[in-house]
Amino acid sequence: MKKNEIAHYPEITRFIEAQLQSNFRAEGINDIDIFWKNGELTSGLKALIQEHPAECACLVKYSEITPSLNLDIFGVVTNGIQYEIVILEIKLRTAVGLSEWSQLIGYNLVSDAKYGLLINIDAGASDRLARILSFDEDISRIVRKRKNGAAIEHLLGFMQWNSVTQNFEYSNLGQISSLSLLSTILIEQFRSRLEQENNNS
Repeated sequence: MKKNEIAHYPEITRFIEAQLQSNFRAEGINDIDIFWKNGELTSGLKALIQEHPAECACLVKYSEITPSLNLDIFGVVTNGIQYEIVILEIKLRTAVGLSEWSQLIGYNLVSDAKYGLLINIDAGASDRLARILSFDEDISRIVRKRKNGAAIEHLLGFMQWNSVTQNFEYSNLGQISSLSLLSTILIEQFRSRLEQENNNS
């Protein structure tokens, strides 16, 4: 019997977490935790704060101001002081297209999450979406300004999950073309913020 997409959530998140943590450790970073939830964003954040108070107390303000969104999966990458949100939109389609990509964009913009991955299980992107992602950088790298004038950059990518090999097949589509690249981006984010805090103290 063929599994539905939800049945694949645990294997996908386990693989992503293992790869990210391996890359973090290779860079000498051992204080970052990764937590996953699926479903409604606000209640998921509050559950993480209750379940992991030491690591997720930094999410309190964000959980109070972020709107309600029903997500496939979101991940919290945190060192207990700083955090980043990674949204995973998981599909089990013969091909994913612009409608699924637009959905991912909307979730990231509304939630202020900087990173998002559209993942299709055992299949790729439509020819149209692949063509657009290959030639239009602005559709996977979105920079906008908040009301206070601060800029926020959203980076998105497409990946294909192979349920047989339990591994990703990369298509080089979007700004986040691999988990290795996502790791590098996250490491730079955490290190730059730490440097800023040290300079301000």
